Amino acid sequence: MKKYSREMIGRVLASCDIVDVIGEHVELKDSGNHRFKGLSPFTNEKTPSFMVSRDRQMYYCFSSGQGGDVLHFLMELEGLSFNEALQKLADRAGVVLESSGRSDNRDDYLRRRLLELHTFAARFFTRQLQEPGSGANAQAYLQGRKLQSATSAHFGLGFAADSFNLLRDAAFKEGFRESELMAAGLVRRGDRSLYDFFRNRLMIPIRDVSGNVVAFGGRDLGDSPAKYINSPESIIYKKSQVLYGLHECRDGLRKKGCAVLVEGYFDLMRCFDAGFNYCLATCGTALTFQQAMLIKRYAQEVVVVYDGDAAGIRAALRGISLLLDAGLTVRALTLPDAKDPDDYIRDEGADAFASRLENAKDFVSYYIAMNRDQLETIEGRTEVAQNLFGLLRSMDEPLRVDQYLHRIASGLNIHIWECKRAFEDYWRNQRGPTRMTRVSSSKDAGAASSKPTKDHVDFIAALMFYPDLHVSVLELLDEIESDLPAFILAGRLCRSADTDLLMSELDTEAEQALFAAASVVDKMDEERAHFIVNELVIRFRQNAWNAEIQRLHQQLQEAQRDQDTARTTSLYDRIVTLKRNIEALSTQQQ
Repeated sequence: MKKYSREMIGRVLASCDIVDVIGEHVELKDSGNHRFKGLSPFTNEKTPSFMVSRDRQMYYCFSSGQGGDVLHFLMELEGLSFNEALQKLADRAGVVLESSGRSDNRDDYLRRRLLELHTFAARFFTRQLQEPGSGANAQAYLQGRKLQSATSAHFGLGFAADSFNLLRDAAFKEGFRESELMAAGLVRRGDRSLYDFFRNRLMIPIRDVSGNVVAFGGRDLGDSPAKYINSPESIIYKKSQVLYGLHECRDGLRKKGCAVLVEGYFDLMRCFDAGFNYCLATCGTALTFQQAMLIKRYAQEVVVVYDGDAAGIRAALRGISLLLDAGLTVRALTLPDAKDPDDYIRDEGADAFASRLENAKDFVSYYIAMNRDQLETIEGRTEVAQNLFGLLRSMDEPLRVDQYLHRIASGLNIHIWECKRAFEDYWRNQRGPTRMTRVSSSKDAGAASSKPTKDHVDFIAALMFYPDLHVSVLELLDEIESDLPAFILAGRLCRSADTDLLMSELDTEAEQALFAAASVVDKMDEERAHFIVNELVIRFRQNAWNAEIQRLHQQLQEAQRDQDTARTTSLYDRIVTLKRNIEALSTQQQ
């Protein structure tokens, strides 16, 4: 991944006002002192706790603990990488990013051209669908599907005519090159010339989280043996990292806090058409961990709708495992008579589907119910239990694991203690790293611990507002060491004498969250700031000395075992001195 200089990043940030950018997504109200408040786009809060600071150009969400500059806002909201967010802001501000090499220039150029080409193709297909003559067949197909016209328009449906060169020639006239059409997968090379890949198909644009068209799905309207074909992967489209409907449904996902995961394009569009605007589709491909983590950005719970055949049950097990790995709560259901959501909603109605979703079972109960035939034998129950134990290994919440073990025991008609013992045996017998290693290192696992405390936020804010207070912190930095985010961040601020740090320069999410939270604090008076800094400096010293005392006690025990009188005396004297220092600081606080 290419890197940009600090000056380049700063130039982009200076060209955008965070209030304007966030204001396009969140209704902000002026709360005075260059601060703006609104409802968090990351949680379902009812009372606004989302703060934006115009003078600091930072935001902080007190309900979720997320915060940062405008780049981090776009990264969190749209699931963009740092470079993608930077490029988006640069485009918005009209700033040309200076790439670090020729290969970067070529990749950037190709990426931009393919996005432009897909935008052109999507509009072209939409116009073809609207043609009274050539688009009549596709229009009739959509009428048979009984989708509302507003739904078709929302998803940008189009039509690729039964022609070998219609799109190709139109793209050439628009100035696109043969190599770009090939890279996008919109044409193929024949014996004599290029020909359109999508022909006589209803066209379904596939968008990334920012709304860019990056690929197409095509539904055959004739007698092709391939009912659906899709764009190949490209520099802008990676199947494992895209979910159909995420851009179109992301507002509904955030509001609901739950995602309904279906398989096909029309399953999703039917759900959306019926008012379920919080659905996503894998479109016939197996769910990936990247997609599961993408869902986690917008919802905390997933209801998976799978086919009830053997292949569907296997897919359910794989998908549920990945969703649990991502830290999501998972429920699942299978619709009766092997119907998919499209058929079921058309036949039974939206209310019936809503009831099914509401009563969807947790993944343990679902999996046991779908394997009823195996429960008649000891071997069958053992296999079901082992599969469910494998899913539970990805959880790092003992209470949830315990509750699910109770459900396994009940569903398999075994005693809870036998179930727990079998789970412990399974755990011990598994070789290699478990998925729990991912949980412990993931961004979401650390969210709670990285949420800053109020005293640390006020401490950093005081240092931001009053640089004169840096002296006492600089003295502290020379005396002690600490891995506390507040201590590390204070060192950065005081040593550089620069409160205009870039978020990208902070090493950990805990530092970033603390810096963001302090940036939206209203300015305090100097007397209070002095008191806060003094209190935290004392506390840091006390904590450091207490930690040193613990280490010295261990060394003292070793010296006593070795009958090293001189070292024992020296260590004891040092412990006594540190304890007196701590008592003196406690008196100073009073």
